[in-house]
Amino acid sequence: MRGAASLADLRAQGLLAHDDAVASVVERVGLPGSADHARVLDAAVAGGLRFDVLPARGFDIGRAEFAGLPLGWVSPVADARPLDRPAGSAWIDRFTGGLVATCGLLHIGAADDGHPLHGDIGHRPASHVRVEPTRGRSLVRLSADVESASVFGPSVRLERTITSGLRESGDGFVRIEDRAVNTGAVPVPLRILYHVNFGAPAVLPGSRISVDAARHAFREQVVEVPEWSRMPDPAPAIGEAVILHSDLARSEDGWSVCTVSGGLLDIEVGWRADTLPYLHQWILPTRGRWALGVEPSSHPLFGGAAAPTDGDGLAPGEVRTFELMVAVRAAI
Repeated sequence: MRGAASLADLRAQGLLAHDDAVASVVERVGLPGSADHARVLDAAVAGGLRFDVLPARGFDIGRAEFAGLPLGWVSPVADARPLDRPAGSAWIDRFTGGLVATCGLLHIGAADDGHPLHGDIGHRPASHVRVEPTRGRSLVRLSADVESASVFGPSVRLERTITSGLRESGDGFVRIEDRAVNTGAVPVPLRILYHVNFGAPAVLPGSRISVDAARHAFREQVVEVPEWSRMPDPAPAIGEAVILHSDLARSEDGWSVCTVSGGLLDIEVGWRADTLPYLHQWILPTRGRWALGVEPSSHPLFGGAAAPTDGDGLAPGEVRTFELMVAVRAAI
């Protein structure tokens, strides 16, 4: 089965009794044998992606696979429960990896000025969770709201829609469309970063990373990674490397792209560059932890680069939109 029109074609030929045969969302509770008893939405498109959506964790995307191969990186952290009140660097203690972990909405990066590492949006529960009908199409679509609200402080609502299906080429894709709405009475310093995580066998030593940008700056490295454009061999030391890509090239429709090739899957990560003008690349070369993160963001984590041209704050009632897409195909 190839292409986004395949389900409609099968329907028209009278070959399908129900759309769920090729595109479905099934609800389950937690992972058997683990401490995680949270609600999980298991979304799948035949010939495309299968992935977990996590209502207890900011409606992020957890485990993901394509053609039966793992796509998203799974960290060694087994405790997937959200934190009631993230503080300091506790974020990393519950970082289970997954395909997409959202950071923000008031802070990203290291803990600072009372803000925890990477903010708390990924530990907030989703509400108004809904699976939208995509009748006659090879698609799944899920939506929810994630509230970051306080009585005496800023309040922001993230309205998220996740869509997955097949391109005409047969590539599987998952797309996130986010609307950040200032629902409070004061301006908020909106910050967002999408931690998109890949591991073996989708990405392997020697895999190539391609980013069209004018500037590529390494943060001080804990372990040496010789070049950002090539995944290193596993290293015995515990450490990471982070690269900031700025002045990104944009397509005519305003999107920037990072591609990853050389593993068992070819991967394309795209995002709207007007509201996500920076890309951070995270390399964890440690043996037994080995991972690649592709992280479009609204603001830089280091390097003193200028703030986005669309402004630094979100006024009461103002809306800002963000879009991210991951597309994948077998590298055979």
